[in-house]
Amino acid sequence: MLKKSAISLISYDWEYLPASIASYYEYVDEIVLGLDKNKTSWSGNKFKINENDLFPALKKIDRDNKINVIEGDFYKSKIAIENDNYERNYLKSHCSYDWIFSFDADEVLLNAHEFFSNFLPITEGYYKNHDYLMTWATPFKEIGDKTLIIADEDGTPFLTETQGVITHKNNTFTYARWTENSKIPGKLITTPLIALHYSLCRKKDDLHQKIHNIGHSDLVEKDPFFDLWNQVTLENYSQAQNFKTSGMGPQWPRLVAVPTEGLKDVYLAHQHKVYR
Repeated sequence: MLKKSAISLISYDWEYLPASIASYYEYVDEIVLGLDKNKTSWSGNKFKINENDLFPALKKIDRDNKINVIEGDFYKSKIAIENDNYERNYLKSHCSYDWIFSFDADEVLLNAHEFFSNFLPITEGYYKNHDYLMTWATPFKEIGDKTLIIADEDGTPFLTETQGVITHKNNTFTYARWTENSKIPGKLITTPLIALHYSLCRKKDDLHQKIHNIGHSDLVEKDPFFDLWNQVTLENYSQAQNFKTSGMGPQWPRLVAVPTEGLKDVYLAHQHKVYR
């Protein structure tokens, strides 16, 4: 089996990172983390991390000394996506192996064992010339003991949005985790991997911070999504239909409420929708 390098980021949502790394730690051979030495986001805003919380948590996970933190100046341009691309390519250049797995801090893999143990061994022959995709399972908002999740018309979890997750070291990230392969027919491989993506499902202030600091913040800042998210409650969520406002990716049909405690099981019960 080919050796694997994973890259990820330490930034404003650092609190999510330990759980993310724990979900794939045993399956990769090294983990390269990027941290801007000036604590500056891709959008040029300052952020803080609690080093007394984060680094002991990472040390506890890192029983095999796989984690390497690379500090650098990743705010090079006034265009956020250019800084996003630069940091990911910089981290990739510091990886020891050719198979590059790129995860963000707010992604927790739901079916890592199935993916790494069953799917990858029979497809690794494609790795030099193809990129691999994972599917995002995107909870929308946690309210009390319930979580609102984006769902299809039939009420089952919405499992349609994909994201590049694996590429070859020789490829270049040209838009966040998408490489030049994303524009070439036949170069993207669908996989059964599902990541629980906490992009939206976070505290109000944390979501506001993310919107203003992500790689495509120039697009998201103009999106009325945050106001919509803020107004959704357990009393009115059923009124949100075809409510995605960004115009990026597939439309979101509706919301349904599920018990927060069983969130992962809800998605896993429908993982067949991703890869049949």
